[in-house]
Amino acid sequence: MSIESSKSLLDEQQALRSRVSFLEKERDFIKNLYSDMSQMMQIISKGAPLSSLLNRFREKIKSQLSQSYCLFLVCDKDCLQWRLQYSDLVSESLLNSKGMLVDIPQALISFAAAPSCQKRHDSDIHNAANWQSWQAFLNTHDFSDVSMVSNSDEQGAIYIMLAFQKHHQQLESDLMETALEAYCSWLDAVFIREKANYQLLEDNHRDPVTGLLRRFSFENSFGIVLKDSRRHFQRAAMFSIQLLSKKKVDDEELRVLAELIREAVRENDLIAHYDERELVMGIRIQNLADAEVVASKLLESMQQEKYASNSLIESGVSIGIAFYPEHSSLETLYQAAHFAANSLKNMSGYQIEFHGALYDTSSEFYSL
Repeated sequence: MSIESSKSLLDEQQALRSRVSFLEKERDFIKNLYSDMSQMMQIISKGAPLSSLLNRFREKIKSQLSQSYCLFLVCDKDCLQWRLQYSDLVSESLLNSKGMLVDIPQALISFAAAPSCQKRHDSDIHNAANWQSWQAFLNTHDFSDVSMVSNSDEQGAIYIMLAFQKHHQQLESDLMETALEAYCSWLDAVFIREKANYQLLEDNHRDPVTGLLRRFSFENSFGIVLKDSRRHFQRAAMFSIQLLSKKKVDDEELRVLAELIREAVRENDLIAHYDERELVMGIRIQNLADAEVVASKLLESMQQEKYASNSLIESGVSIGIAFYPEHSSLETLYQAAHFAANSLKNMSGYQIEFHGALYDTSSEFYSL
């Protein structure tokens, strides 16, 4: 065998040994990375608190990337407000005297502002102009490279993990990318679970057709309003809004009416789809006449030309109004408001119940 052939064979054997060595390292790396994955997925599926899960992921990724320094940040979707998720002796140098994160590198801002690019690797960062604001931090710890991954929780926050590396202790790029992808998948799973929890909560508390509160949710929420009113000696009013249309209720027309009612009141006022043909509203008021203003505004809004083709709105509603503390419980408030609405005998308008009597306006309450 010629010297050239021997050298070629030796090179091939060396390359093979090197490849096998890397594959063994990759196997061990992946085995360790996913060793507790089934347990982690069970914890996510059971709805563990977000902070607990994020802390678990942090410890896992730090253990996996033991030769790197991992930094965890959160920013808003406009990339204007930044904070450290966790601080330690290394990251403290990035904070000002008030403990706030300042001077964010332009490279980091650009990365966070590009949600379509979830992963990125920057080399020679201690000499890069777009990392200049963290120059002292990078030089102090001899960081030359950084690998980054970002996830949006779809609620206005962007979570970013950075793995800083020293030039002589760098992990193979394939292994680093595998770790980043795993971390990204964990966060995605958590945010999907959080979104599902929110949707289940919304579906449980809100009518899917109108987006208004369901009956039991309204009663719970308005019960709190009444407790606050009792504590602070404030007034409240309940409205029973009964549909006059005799036709089968059309979901789309009802949805438009619900939106009309929402626009007629304040954002924190409570509105519920109580029954097929009844909506109920609970509001805080300063004066008795405030309830009349709301009822009048609602009836006037229904007269707008744009609702002419909506037969449900066109048919009108009868509105009954009752007051707290004249009625001290939610049940008696509802009964009084419902009675006042029924007293209109299918006529569009509003009627007020006060101390067991019915009135057209609150100005009649104390007239001689």
